[in-house]
Amino acid sequence: MPNLSTSRKVKIATRTFKNILIGRPVTVSFEITYNCNARCEHCDLGDYIKEPRMKPEAFADWIDKLKPGVAQISGGEPLLRKDLPNIVSAMRQKDGIAVFVLTTNVSLMNEEKYHQLREAGVDQFSFSLDYPDERHNEFRHLKKNFEHIRDLSRRLAKLGNNDIVLACVVQSDNMHDLPKIAELAKEWGVTVNFSTYNCLRTGKEHYLVNTEERLKELREIVDKLVLMQSNGHPIVTSEWTLRQMITFFETGEMPGCQAGNRFLIVNPWAKLTPCGMVRDRYESQARMKRTFTAGNKCAKCFTAIRANSEKTPYRLLVDALRVVRK
Repeated sequence: MPNLSTSRKVKIATRTFKNILIGRPVTVSFEITYNCNARCEHCDLGDYIKEPRMKPEAFADWIDKLKPGVAQISGGEPLLRKDLPNIVSAMRQKDGIAVFVLTTNVSLMNEEKYHQLREAGVDQFSFSLDYPDERHNEFRHLKKNFEHIRDLSRRLAKLGNNDIVLACVVQSDNMHDLPKIAELAKEWGVTVNFSTYNCLRTGKEHYLVNTEERLKELREIVDKLVLMQSNGHPIVTSEWTLRQMITFFETGEMPGCQAGNRFLIVNPWAKLTPCGMVRDRYESQARMKRTFTAGNKCAKCFTAIRANSEKTPYRLLVDALRVVRK
């Protein structure tokens, strides 16, 4: 949990519960570019995409309208936008409450940019990490990326801001490495969050955990992660969410998707899209709800943005109190 004042935490919680009641999103992901310098095996982005260069105010206008509890700033790779600090600053001027989380593959991140972005208004930095060693570089097609994440995480952690979280997508070929990644997070002085792979973007079903043998192993791994968490390892994913991941892999679905309601995306055109897998464009949340959300039957993902925004108010409160107490 990043270092936030008590009054701001209360305002974030109040806004979150209010948004649930009135139908505004809990989380909005601002995908400010679809371009990326990585070629990740579990993602369909990475090639050059011709897109507009929307001004920072275009994204700031949406955070003012939607007023989420959490604003994720991502891509593609958001650091490809040279005006990223200006985008963050414009958004922060419109909203002093929401938690701003920057999601990055870290390849373009350094200490200078970290300080610039913190000054602009970023509260937390989410560093994508898929393996606890050099396999990560091959998977992301980024040279020395693992080593850079390791070294930069250690240096930034020493600043004491508690604002670095490793983001790991759980899939069949890295699930045995999850305890090791949790160990690295503790060693580096950062936290780690786990989310669930789905094949909607790429069709690569071999990354799914969908055999009884693998599911049995995953249950044992989750049991170990829960024990590690209770013993002080900095795993921010709640036990409830970890066990929901098993359910998703077991059944191949997670019904009740609230894309367009609990969460949505502002895309590089400064239009709204329901989620990272459905990139239709809408001019307003109201229209998205009428034409997409009302008839949405998709159940084929359980991404972090779903897992964290679709919780019941009770579960949100329980998980939030757990993190705050730590």
